[in-house]
Amino acid sequence: MLRKTLLLFISILSFASAKAQGGSYYQEIGIMSGPVFFQGDFGEKGSSENITSNVGVSGSLVYYVSLNNNNGGLERNLKVRFDATLMSVSLNHYGKYAESNTPFGEKLRAMQSDVKVSNVGFQLEYYPFETDDYGGSGLTPYIATGAQLNVYTANATSTLGPIGNSNTVPAKYVDGFKDSNGTAFSMTGALGVRYKLSSSGAVVLEGQFKYYFSDWIEGMNPDPKVYKE
Repeated sequence: MLRKTLLLFISILSFASAKAQGGSYYQEIGIMSGPVFFQGDFGEKGSSENITSNVGVSGSLVYYVSLNNNNGGLERNLKVRFDATLMSVSLNHYGKYAESNTPFGEKLRAMQSDVKVSNVGFQLEYYPFETDDYGGSGLTPYIATGAQLNVYTANATSTLGPIGNSNTVPAKYVDGFKDSNGTAFSMTGALGVRYKLSSSGAVVLEGQFKYYFSDWIEGMNPDPKVYKE
């Protein structure tokens, strides 16, 4: 059974915006950056400490396009965002098991994975009160969903020595913790708000939830048939 790998991306977008209104659409470009809270197989399931402690960074180059429709219609409520993103995070085990003064706890504390992900994708944004291309309020909320293609690498290590044996990692991770790389698709859901600074600029605050369709993003995947937790 596929286990979730989750990403929560709180981001601030500082816009250098260029809007082309002479044709049939608006265009905008910008940059995005913010912290990443990563939840995967590191740490015990449901532990908030593992989410708040395994924090990385992410940066994106974004391009928006929306239709110029002055006759009304759903187009006035939609924007499409294309983005290219780089993300980096170092993952460790936290919680009562990792803190325990036992050989198991020592091995958990010694484990680390340095994860880097680059992706390209799109996001469809819906603005209940119309987009800010048509004036109105300076504060404009939206909801969004999207899809991405990701290229990832995970460098899995232990401070106790070479991994792949029970002397350095717990038994469940002997075959389930390794360097990994590859490609994977992901889906996102987001809530955000745009604040219009001027006719050519805006700032965006967004919280994004990402689901990867791979269990090897962070280099860890203990056999789910044996370790059902």
